Amino acid sequence: MHGDVVLVVAAVVAGGVVAQWLGWRIGVPAIVFLLVGGLLAGPITGALDPDQTFGDLLFPSVSIAVAVILFEGALDLGWQGVRAAGRVVWLLLTVGAAVTLVGTAVAARYLLDVQWDIAALLASVLVVTGPTVIGPILRSVGLRGPLAAILEAEGTLIDPIGAVLTVLIFEALFVASNGSGSIVGAVFVTLGIGILLGLVGAGLLIVAFGRYLIPDKLQNVTTLATVLALFAVANAWRSESGLVVVTVMGIAIASQRWVPVRHILEFNETLRILFISGLFVLLGARITSDTLRALEWRNAVFLLALVAVVRPVAVYLSTLRSGLDRRQRIFLALTAPRGIVAAAIASVFSLELAQVGVANSQVLVSASFTVIAGTVLLSGLGSRPLARRLGLVTDRSGTVIVLGANSVARALAAALNSQGLSARLVDLDRRDLATARMSGLVTHHGSVLTAGTSAALDLEHASYFLAMTDNDEVNALATREASSILGRRQIFQLAPGRPEHRLWWQHTVGTFARPLFSRETTYADLQQRLDDGWTVTATRLTQQFDNLAYIRRHPEALPFFIVDAKGRIDILAGDAPRRARVDEVIVALVAPDPGR
Repeated sequence: MHGDVVLVVAAVVAGGVVAQWLGWRIGVPAIVFLLVGGLLAGPITGALDPDQTFGDLLFPSVSIAVAVILFEGALDLGWQGVRAAGRVVWLLLTVGAAVTLVGTAVAARYLLDVQWDIAALLASVLVVTGPTVIGPILRSVGLRGPLAAILEAEGTLIDPIGAVLTVLIFEALFVASNGSGSIVGAVFVTLGIGILLGLVGAGLLIVAFGRYLIPDKLQNVTTLATVLALFAVANAWRSESGLVVVTVMGIAIASQRWVPVRHILEFNETLRILFISGLFVLLGARITSDTLRALEWRNAVFLLALVAVVRPVAVYLSTLRSGLDRRQRIFLALTAPRGIVAAAIASVFSLELAQVGVANSQVLVSASFTVIAGTVLLSGLGSRPLARRLGLVTDRSGTVIVLGANSVARALAAALNSQGLSARLVDLDRRDLATARMSGLVTHHGSVLTAGTSAALDLEHASYFLAMTDNDEVNALATREASSILGRRQIFQLAPGRPEHRLWWQHTVGTFARPLFSRETTYADLQQRLDDGWTVTATRLTQQFDNLAYIRRHPEALPFFIVDAKGRIDILAGDAPRRARVDEVIVALVAPDPGR
């Protein structure tokens, strides 16, 4: 039995990583592949039954994973993110949530033909959206600005509200039969406990880190242990208040300026990817074949009502006089995917309803799964085309960020632009930037070591980052910063020019960046060739003039990049030699023709 559990965990983790890779490779949010993979492993093939495999440990494990994901989302959001979202997010959490609750309950009552108590409980479950889905979708779409801040803030803050609301409605309608006044009081008590413990936990960590009471190597695990401990204590004190605790802790820690938290965020982001991968595979696998067979036209109409009526009305009322234009309001109205929190809550309370003998309790699971799967697929597959159609994002897949505006960088940027790409030069030297602008190049004044510059350049969605200044230290620091955003595969750096840096370069090449053009090409080498009259040329290879003929014609040429037959660029690197093929364009720095 133990071996079976280990095998299942390993398979789920491996499958989740494969789904994440497919999402990155194809450009579709990985959530789609994770959900489909879970359905294949569970109800379709019967290879995975999470309830049988994990038993009583399944829901506690899911709760812990959700707590970590919610904490990471709040830590990434911070109070700055809440402020950036503005009053719209507070209206979505109040007016929007109320409209969603009432509208969903009415739709469930008349479309699913269930009693009002089941309808109200289902509506409280489906109030949430959730950072487990919103975050990956926004990163995939490349959406930024106030609209992205609103969606992220809503997804992070609505999760604990929805969970608390579901618990209270269940207790009022199915256990204690309390009045609405007791529900309001219980909400304030639960939120108060969560806010208090969250602020206490954040304060303890900030003081401990600020006074260096915790060594750097233990700060990540100390944070994780504190989050989980307070989450457990809060839930034991008041059911579902733990989600409030982790949300408040994350926002409070991210909002202070006394201690750095970036390393904590990076650690928790790794856990977030791992947990989201596992949770969505398990979500799909937990759906039984009976539940799939129970899905009928009522569920489809119910999903359509939520997507086409309830959410748009909630957004319309929440964004009146908000300053958002029509395009932004349309995207906001059509983007409300439900995630793992809704699935976990629905599963738990479906079992609770069955235990107290409530009829039609299975509707809670089947309807919730329909909404979760439908909204995840609709938002996962449709958000990017919708954002582009509305003009909210532009395609930055052909953007190359070049650090430096010197003559070498300008020559390469001009060559990139000539092949249909978009090169952006970033530097602090205003004279070089002015020269670049007069040459028709796009420039940005700033340091890539600051978050503002990276955001302005949209570095996260660029194709490549090339460090081409004459300062070895600046190149190294910049590539280290850029690699944490873009990934080392797309980061390049010229070889160091100073001899004392060569030994360091030989031992660390590939740590943060790949060698640009070759392992020996320095800024001084390129500048000398330009001074000697070398020029950048673009040559398309043919059957008659192939790569071998090109080398014979230009034996000393230094290839910069290759453009394939589909117009895709391939920057040449010293760690991966590449030969140009027929119908490809080779762009290189070539010596002057002696016959001219």
